[in-house]
Amino acid sequence: MSSPAQHDYFAEFFAHYPDFHYMPTASITDEFYRLCDQKGWDREDPERADAKELFNDALVQTFNTIYGTDEKDIVSWQSLCAILRIVPIPQDLEACVEVVRNTHVNLVDLVDHRGQSVHIFSTLQDLQKYTRAGKYFPKENAYAGGLLKYLLREINGEYHGSKTGQRRKGRGMRRKGRRGGVAV
Repeated sequence: MSSPAQHDYFAEFFAHYPDFHYMPTASITDEFYRLCDQKGWDREDPERADAKELFNDALVQTFNTIYGTDEKDIVSWQSLCAILRIVPIPQDLEACVEVVRNTHVNLVDLVDHRGQSVHIFSTLQDLQKYTRAGKYFPKENAYAGGLLKYLLREINGEYHGSKTGQRRKGRGMRRKGRRGGVAV
């Protein structure tokens, strides 16, 4: 799915803050929190909320670039299987979907693995505990559909992914429940 010349949405995001020296080899979440510290933003700061929304957009766009958006594309699912070290990689779509859905991994880590092995959690509860430490994937963007909707797990409630394909609209909807948190 990804190509050597793929767009760097994180460089584009951090370019909004020219006084911040973005280190592209560092963890993207660490860089975001470092930006917040440099700017002096606390959790309730509206500027931080705006930055977080743009950062979340970069997460989603990067995921889409790496893994694709079509939940019916076997190549996307096989790419996920490869990153998740699933051997053998299933050759049919239903088997790919099933094996990936039964694997617990943080979606932010899928975007930010930087060539390293992605940690696979043995239980949803272990994944939830890890994610609550600050690696939330933006549920509102992922909710919009495509491949991501099949990968969602609720971290702070009972959401199990959109099966209807309905899209949320409007900026106000995106601000509501922003820390719902999802992962695969």
